Amino acid sequence: MLVTAHHRRFRVGAAVALFAFVLTACGSAADTPADAPAAQVTLPGAYGDVTVPVTDQKIWALDPSTATELLQIGVRPTHSGRFTHQNDDAFDARHDLLDREGVALVEPDKLELVVQARPALIVGAQTPDSDELVTELQKIAPVFVVKGSATWKETLTQLGQVTGHDRQAAAIVEHLAQQTAAVRTDLDKAGFTGKSVSLMSACGAGSFCAYGSGRAAGPLLAELGFTRPATHGQDKSDAEYGYTMVSEEKLGELVAPIVFVLTGSVQYGAPDPLDNPLFNVGDATVAEVDFGAWFGAASFDVPWILADIRSVLLDDGEITGRAAGPALFDELRKAAA
Repeated sequence: MLVTAHHRRFRVGAAVALFAFVLTACGSAADTPADAPAAQVTLPGAYGDVTVPVTDQKIWALDPSTATELLQIGVRPTHSGRFTHQNDDAFDARHDLLDREGVALVEPDKLELVVQARPALIVGAQTPDSDELVTELQKIAPVFVVKGSATWKETLTQLGQVTGHDRQAAAIVEHLAQQTAAVRTDLDKAGFTGKSVSLMSACGAGSFCAYGSGRAAGPLLAELGFTRPATHGQDKSDAEYGYTMVSEEKLGELVAPIVFVLTGSVQYGAPDPLDNPLFNVGDATVAEVDFGAWFGAASFDVPWILADIRSVLLDDGEITGRAAGPALFDELRKAAA
């Protein structure tokens, strides 16, 4: 059902008003004596520097990516907004994990549910939804939203800081550095150092996307010794939203010696680019991989991408799918323990 801006503002206002009533009825925070002030941390967030309490209790995660990162470092959020995208294995795998771990999945824009939960802290990744809702969320509880341009390492480190699980976050960063180095060694031996890698996908009828050097995949490819073609900004880390649009007549420019085609919700029902005669890949190495992971920006996406690279270039294993999610997650949580 389409919700107009007027109706949405009314719903948000009613939810915040309800929260104010609940606090008044139960007594304000000032009425509750404390032996010592709670620890706080000030961090640069998506909407400027913000000071929030350091806590690992009663956390509301705005999205499944953030919720999964929290679980990996030993923090169980009470709720998480669900993904609205469909047909992406990495997104579905996160939903599976959150269900397994007992985290309630809810619709991402239902502020009345946040009000009822009375969280101690709200955390999430920057999205158009967070841009729209942050002002009202701040009336409910302290809010920390990670910058949309943050690397997965920055995101994980900041989540560790706001929850007091710094050590666990650092352990995952180190674990993934070792995994990446191991794959780099094998790729060097196989002669892939310096090879150019293109990331692309269909983005609706007649449109295609070229993915830049940001998100999780871009820096990871650089760490592995690959280069990126300059065509349509694939060598740029600051491409707006992480990609640029390419018209069909320029589709052939997206071919490189190695091509990863991102598939899933991003296609919007469009045909597979590999079926388009203008996308003549010749003798290039080409593989179709999951959009949810390869356009991801979280630590959970890193081992997924590494496994795909091993499968395609080193003939080691299969392309990663939804069923592999729990094992990847469990390994990261074990590294953090």
